[in-house]
Amino acid sequence: MNISFLDNFLLWHWALLLVGLWLFALWLSSRYKNRYKKRHLRFSNDYFQGLNYLLNDEQDKALEIFLQLVEVDWKTIDTGLALGNIFRRKGEIDKAIKLHHDLLSRPSLPVEYKSRILLELGRDYHLAGWLDRAEGLFNDISKDEIHACDALYYLMDIYQKEQEWRAAIDAGWQYQKLCKKDVRPVIAQFHCSLSEHQLKQNNLKEAEALATQALSIDAACVRASILLGEIAMLDRQYQKAIDVLQQVEQQNNVFLPLIIDRLAECYRQKSDLKELIGFLRNAENRSDKLDLASALAKLIHEAYGKTPALEYLSARMLVNPTLDGMNTLLDLKNPDDESTYNYMPQIVKNLLKKQPSYQCHKCGYAANTHYWLCPGCQTWSGMRPRIINNKSGLMYE
Repeated sequence: MNISFLDNFLLWHWALLLVGLWLFALWLSSRYKNRYKKRHLRFSNDYFQGLNYLLNDEQDKALEIFLQLVEVDWKTIDTGLALGNIFRRKGEIDKAIKLHHDLLSRPSLPVEYKSRILLELGRDYHLAGWLDRAEGLFNDISKDEIHACDALYYLMDIYQKEQEWRAAIDAGWQYQKLCKKDVRPVIAQFHCSLSEHQLKQNNLKEAEALATQALSIDAACVRASILLGEIAMLDRQYQKAIDVLQQVEQQNNVFLPLIIDRLAECYRQKSDLKELIGFLRNAENRSDKLDLASALAKLIHEAYGKTPALEYLSARMLVNPTLDGMNTLLDLKNPDDESTYNYMPQIVKNLLKKQPSYQCHKCGYAANTHYWLCPGCQTWSGMRPRIINNKSGLMYE
């Protein structure tokens, strides 16, 4: 088949046109890549410049750069929020608040990031002590599925600080249900706090109901058992008080020293102090960590006389010497001694004053006063009577 000159001309025309389009596409692609590389390079340079400002402790300059980066690409918001955390840790709450307000005020803020920034702002207010503002933000955020758990956690802490125990209980149950985390021991403590409040108002029935509820929520709640024991004692139901107080050994025997005086009062009312001594001796034999020697020696002295008390305490001090036990031993052995050695009891007493009676097993906070809520780390039931290591003589948990 013969192809005419016109056909050849049209064929070459279309071929040249296709080649031209292909070359133009290559040129556009190359230009786009160059622009992207320049933009990416500038973005990286700005990012590292911001980090450099942070390392040089020039947070204001770093803040300006990171805000510009976020405006360009909101995927870099993690960097901005990390900067807010740095401000908080350094105690510069005002800068953290300014950062999060600036982010919220950006017209280009995507909806999906708003709750996250509000959560960080709530943490700023919480740390600054502006609990009303923080509470309002966390209540709003608690309706957001993604950040609800964090918001409810902080709400529990706020209500705890403000001693709004019923609100704390409601937030606790919401947190338990939504976040699938067991906070029943904390909720039980909230009930105990309410119970104590009712007890101070002399509302014994309401106080007992709340303490019983606390025990049903957390069977290991020592505080609830002690409250129920105190309520029974006020109602002169001494056997009931004994029964509930003695549960403390099964719940957590390190708290036994807290109930000895209460148990002693109950058994005195029953004229049966020897039974209490038997209970405490058995508890002491069941655990080598308990330091009940001094309290037991005083009870033995009261029930049986000085000689049995001295024999018991001397034997215990040979096995597990403690300052408290030595002080009691000296009081029993030489209470009226006027010799030159009479200064020894005072030395021991002075040493005892320097030794904390309670210590938090979480953070190590030590004090001579028992707190159910540790002042150091805010852990419920963290403050415990000191325990003596039989081998080293050191306090430990």
